[in-house]
Amino acid sequence: MFKIIFNIKNTIRNIVFLLAFLFTFIAICYGLFVLANQPSNNRNWVKDMKELSSVEFNSGSSTVVLYNIRNNLYRSTDDFDVRYYNTKFDIKKLKKAYLITDPFGNFASHTMLDFEFDDGQKVVLSVEVRREEGEVFQNFKGMFRGYELYYVWSSEEDVIKLRTNYRKDSVYMYPLKMSEANIQKLFVEALLRTNELKDNPEFYNFLFDNCTTNLAEMLQKVYNKKIIVDWRYLAPAYAEGLSMKYDLIDGNPVGDKETILQIRKTHDISPYARACDDCFDYSGSIRNIFGK
Repeated sequence: MFKIIFNIKNTIRNIVFLLAFLFTFIAICYGLFVLANQPSNNRNWVKDMKELSSVEFNSGSSTVVLYNIRNNLYRSTDDFDVRYYNTKFDIKKLKKAYLITDPFGNFASHTMLDFEFDDGQKVVLSVEVRREEGEVFQNFKGMFRGYELYYVWSSEEDVIKLRTNYRKDSVYMYPLKMSEANIQKLFVEALLRTNELKDNPEFYNFLFDNCTTNLAEMLQKVYNKKIIVDWRYLAPAYAEGLSMKYDLIDGNPVGDKETILQIRKTHDISPYARACDDCFDYSGSIRNIFGK
């Protein structure tokens, strides 16, 4: 009997030792991997991700200059001319902002912010994976320091039209229920983050550092409080649900899947966008969803 008990204890001790050894070995390997794999802005990027945006703030003024706003001319998803421009914005003229969502899969969605100024200027922020030549996005790789995080500032005709008119995605547009002052703060936070990533690149993370979490963190700074504490924080397809919960867009605060599907029916800009494939006023066309 004593011998059996001794053997069991010995076996348990060996198993614990083996598990501890494996954990330590994995931790050391991961630590070495992290040290050897640092984020960089200097890689062989795909042609439409070669340039980084940056911002010049004018001290004592409400104007900023945003450099390298992308404005690609698309003929198809693979055939396009890469174009950039620089523009001065007066932050005090920023009056509206929109949440843009492009859902795919059961739990995934791409989210963007669209800023509209009262002088007619519009600019979109899309937080994306920055890909190297020959790379395709893979969720697993996106969990383990496989891609850099990329802030794409662009025209609506670029980043939204690419999705509605060429990828044929269903894209949804929601006016943010924020005061003009808070919309302006949100814009400034996005600009500051843009410069931060230009100087200090970081890795994208599929769960913890993606398009939706970046937008949420900016909103938290605007309101100076942690407003996102929810499992949907890690499921970007439920970005509308979170936004309704915190009264950022119109809708039921429950923000469940059924509610999201209902609100999407009245905020789908895709038909209006596709009707304006070659027309002059793409921005005006997608806003027809609001009866304008």
